[in-house]
Order: sequence, then C-alpha cells, then structure tokens
Amino acid sequence: MSFENAVIFAGLIGQAVFFSRFIVQWLSSEKEKKSVMPVSFWYLSLAGSFILLAYAVIVKDPVFIAGQSAGFIIYLRNLYFIALEKGVKKSVFTFSAAVFVIIYTGVSCTLAWFAPSFRHERETSHLLMLYILGISGQFFFFLRFFVQWLYTEKLRRSVIPAAFWYFSLAGSVLLLMYSVLVHDVVFTAGQIIGILIYLRNMYFIRKERSDSIA
Repeated sequence: MSFENAVIFAGLIGQAVFFSRFIVQWLSSEKEKKSVMPVSFWYLSLAGSFILLAYAVIVKDPVFIAGQSAGFIIYLRNLYFIALEKGVKKSVFTFSAAVFVIIYTGVSCTLAWFAPSFRHERETSHLLMLYILGISGQFFFFLRFFVQWLYTEKLRRSVIPAAFWYFSLAGSVLLLMYSVLVHDVVFTAGQIIGILIYLRNMYFIRKERSDSIA
C-alpha cells in the first residue's frame, strides 16, 4: 500500500468514527422519537476529530485543519460539563484533558513537519476561490458550535439547540462542494453522510414542535 493510499484509508477510518457518532445519536433519537444527544456522541466526536485533524495536516488542507481544531475544543468543553454532572472532580478532568491535548498537539505537529505532500498544486486564482468556499462552510460549522456553546454555558450543562442542526446543514452543503472540487474522497463521504443525519434531526425537531402545538 502506497503512502497516499494509507493516508486516505486512515482518513476514511476517521470519517467512520465521525459517522458512528451520528449513528449512535440517530438510534437514540429514533428510540426517544425526538432529537437527543447521548454522551457517547462527544467521545466519538473527539476520537474522529483527532484522526481527521491528522489526515488534514498530512494533506495540508488549511480549511479542514481549522475546522477540526476548533471542533476539538468544543467537544472537550461539552465533555467537561457532562463530567461535572456525573460528579467528576474538575482537577481530574482538567488533568486528563491536558494530557490528551499535549499528545494530540505533539502528534499533529510531528505529522505537519515530516509528512510529504501528495496533493497537486492548483492555480492561485482557483485556490483562493476554493478557500473562500471552504472557509465559508467552516464558518457555519463554527457558528453551530458557538451557538451550542452559548446555550451550554448559560445552562451550565451540555445542550443542543435547534439552530445547531440548521447551521450544520448549511456548513455541510458548502463543505461538500469544497470537498468535491478539491477531489477529497474522505471529506466528501463525510459531508454526504452528515447532511442525511442533519435532515433527520431537523425532521424530529419540526415534529416535536407540531406535536406540542397540537
């Protein structure tokens, strides 16, 4: 197996982990007949983000490097509130998170320094347009977690507002376009799957509102 194929395979594993978090969330929502977020969602998000950031660093894609790095902080923050709800001491969680972040950063920096580039260079004009498209998608992805973060900080517990799914859908559509244009099979697969999950959660939210009105 060539280096490029090995990297793509690793990236697909990361997407599989990311996909599994929504499978778990989807099954929980189907069971409860409403949009819910199990704790395992955040652990799988953290694991998937670690793998996909490593992949993004190797292929030297600034759009997805920024997105995975920002998401990583949000996942840890949600796990912090969940840990406090379960009675875990702040010092214990902080120490564990710090160790993980150090390892995470060390691995990412090592990959960034030693990994060769195998993506074809593109014309500067096209590259600028691609980055604008990709950054726009990541901006919506950031907004979804920014809104979720505000709700979580306000209530002092991990919650998912309806706006989270709407921003997710908008960001995923833009990132799907970006992934297709840069010929990245890993992130293309991830965005297609994500769109289906976001639409399903939006269905549950609309159904809950309709039932409450009725």
